[in-house]
Amino acid sequence: MLETALLSAGVMGALGILFAVGLSYAAGKFKVDSDPKVELLAGLLPGANCGGCGFSGCQGFAEALVAGDASLSGCSVCGNDALEQMSQLLGQELPEQTERLVARIICRGDHHLARWVARYEGVQDCRAASLIGSSPKGCLEGCLGLGSCVKACSFDAMYMGEDHLPVVDEEKCTGCGACARACPRSVIAMVSVTSTVVVRCNCHDRGRMVRENCQVGCLACKACEKVCQEGAIRVVEGLAIIDAQKCTGCGLCVARCPSKCIEIPVRPLEERILA
Repeated sequence: MLETALLSAGVMGALGILFAVGLSYAAGKFKVDSDPKVELLAGLLPGANCGGCGFSGCQGFAEALVAGDASLSGCSVCGNDALEQMSQLLGQELPEQTERLVARIICRGDHHLARWVARYEGVQDCRAASLIGSSPKGCLEGCLGLGSCVKACSFDAMYMGEDHLPVVDEEKCTGCGACARACPRSVIAMVSVTSTVVVRCNCHDRGRMVRENCQVGCLACKACEKVCQEGAIRVVEGLAIIDAQKCTGCGLCVARCPSKCIEIPVRPLEERILA
């Protein structure tokens, strides 16, 4: 009995040594030498792994930069100092400064202003709620208010308001777009921080159906289109669309909209001043 146990232990030990030698040989044989620049770049990147660059994370973006498959402008989160160091490391020119993007919520249909046809009691996730047979909200293109976008934000730039709609802190928003990708109904738009007017409706239904489901939905009445002197707003497929290049922020469309779905956003700094 003892001899059998010792034999078994010996065989297992020999196999362990054999496998260790084999793995050691394979590790040396198939070793892939990585460019040291990758680690240096990864250290300069913010490490948020938000995916805004289109790669799996900051490490993947660093590898793509070294391979020449990405440009420095791909990261909207990096500060100027980090970009300058990375440009020197890669021997590239700094990317041209572009307008900073921020997330805007294009829905005002909260629990009081929108019609809810059912009570959702499943997983508290907008993507899960959107997969059920019938929507808990009358509007099939409105915000479900379960906060998937807030959970997706790596920069603490969003929170759920008292009206069960997400609120964006534009001072913290980096424009990475993670919240927009997490929204199954495309209720979040990435726009220039300088945009002064926003249509807070995402519904393309006809006016009568919109009115049945929401008090603040776009009715496609074209009142905004008629009053705009710059031709900056047009009703396309049942929804008012603003051309930010033409819009002067005069506010005529805001005043004329009968359902009040067009707004001039109040910045956090302005909120503090008004308070």
